[in-house]
Amino acid sequence: MTTYTVVAGDTLFSIARRFNVTVADLRKANNLTSDNLRIGQVLQVPGGNATSPPPSNSTGSAPATTTTIITYRVARGDTLLSIARRFGVTVDVIKRQNHLKNSNLKVGQTLQIPVKAAPSNPVPSPTPTPPAPTPTPSPSPAPLPSVSPVSPGNYLAARRQFSVQVHPDVGCRRYELTVPLLNGSVIVARMRDNITQSVHMRYPEGILYPGQSTIDIPNERIMAVGLTRQQAASLEFVSTHEGKYDAINSYDSAIFSFGCIQFVGAAAPGGSLNRLLANMKRWVPQRFEQVFLQVGIDVSGNTTTVLDDNGHLLTGDDAWLYIQRNIPLYGAFIRAGFDPDLVLEQLRAANEMYVQPTLNARLQFNVGGIVINIPRLGDLITSEGLLTALIAIAINRGTGAMSRLVAEVMSSLAQSQGLQTAEALRQLDERLICQTIADTATDPRIRDRAQGAIDAGLDFRKAA
Repeated sequence: MTTYTVVAGDTLFSIARRFNVTVADLRKANNLTSDNLRIGQVLQVPGGNATSPPPSNSTGSAPATTTTIITYRVARGDTLLSIARRFGVTVDVIKRQNHLKNSNLKVGQTLQIPVKAAPSNPVPSPTPTPPAPTPTPSPSPAPLPSVSPVSPGNYLAARRQFSVQVHPDVGCRRYELTVPLLNGSVIVARMRDNITQSVHMRYPEGILYPGQSTIDIPNERIMAVGLTRQQAASLEFVSTHEGKYDAINSYDSAIFSFGCIQFVGAAAPGGSLNRLLANMKRWVPQRFEQVFLQVGIDVSGNTTTVLDDNGHLLTGDDAWLYIQRNIPLYGAFIRAGFDPDLVLEQLRAANEMYVQPTLNARLQFNVGGIVINIPRLGDLITSEGLLTALIAIAINRGTGAMSRLVAEVMSSLAQSQGLQTAEALRQLDERLICQTIADTATDPRIRDRAQGAIDAGLDFRKAA
């Protein structure tokens, strides 16, 4: 049995994922009657094994590594442990490097962090997820000294801060993209092209990068963009299917997809990534300038633009095709996926585009010739588990397809049980609805999301 102390931004689902257990396991081990947690609460984790990096190559000599010294300025809420986790080192290493006699820190104090650079040889194993940075919320983001200002027109020089190594492999090319983050740390994003295992591959030169960022956003900030704790947990579940906050996919018809729910760039599938960038520019303009404008990426209305190598302005799908083919530009998006303020905009956009439309979807049932209209899905379906599955399906297949699926499944179940009124429909077992979707769906993406909500141990009891 492992013990875990709850920190700001934790949910039962995020803790369960961290230790490879289910939410139901955590509830049972701690006698929890609700999903509410408090900071400092100690949880018992049954048989929990925290996610760790994959084992190193056991054959041959280890790749050579070098150590880089990163300068880090202590922010409010930082501890030696949180900083050590952020950079993947130990507390003792930081103490020795900075000649610290105790663990006391002052806001504004400068620390030298020795970080091992990534090996230059290709690494075939999946990229380990680094510990999530501990965000320090602030009302208005201030400029960070770790990113040098770039004058207008110097966008090509700004792109060179993202260095790329290419390693030919059997049937594909592997890329290592070095990305300096706004908090002063540096990460290496490992990705590959020619995703032949996907039936959706359209661009062989496009890449797959599942991402590494798992930033925890404090609950008060999540609620400020219109999400409840349960809805935020639902989006966290969705990210297990779509990707982490910095995930990128540029091999299918979306041309370029990004983030925890894979916002899409191309106009045909909806262009939701354009709206996300517009949100970022509106709500956190300083961060948007630091991350995107400095490398020549902008958004006008809901249309993304980019400057090409010759200074020509490309717009819409032409802009996304240019970004898709220029790996260094991926660095801007990956950097955005590690910044708490820009990650919060992913949650805001996901709420506006998918969560609220799912809850507000109109449903029409036909039960043995009797038509039943439900003005709002959220008034009929209230459990954490089924709502999570439906939000995941809506994000992947669209709100219209999701609502038609729900109406079809619930109509069938109602007819088999002799239910003929709206009130009777509310009594349907929501786990049974989700399991029926998983058992009858012909689209594996729908099936996986419905079954995933069940397997995750989510709560299918109706909200009181």
